Amino acid sequence: MRKEETLQKIKAAESQVRGTKETVLVERDRILRDARREAFELRETLRRQAETRYAEILREAEAVTARQTEAILATGRDEADSVKAEAATNLERAIERLIERFKGALNA
Repeated sequence: MRKEETLQKIKAAESQVRGTKETVLVERDRILRDARREAFELRETLRRQAETRYAEILREAEAVTARQTEAILATGRDEADSVKAEAATNLERAIERLIERFKGALNA
């Protein structure tokens, strides 16, 4: 009987090993699915954060560009006003000289 008991114990142990192996494989598959799902969710979260940050950076850059553009335009307007004022002064002097030449030509 000793041999039969030993065989029974071996079969029981093999059955237990198969059951444990199947349980471990099922658990492994569940862990892999969970890990893949968590990785996907993390990737999506990071993608959304990156898109949000990109939009923020873009808005900041556009605001800086707008301020710089306005500063350059303001400087250009100031310079244009200065040139315009100088041109008006030169025009007045040119008109005065032209009138003097006409007077000189009439008197000559």
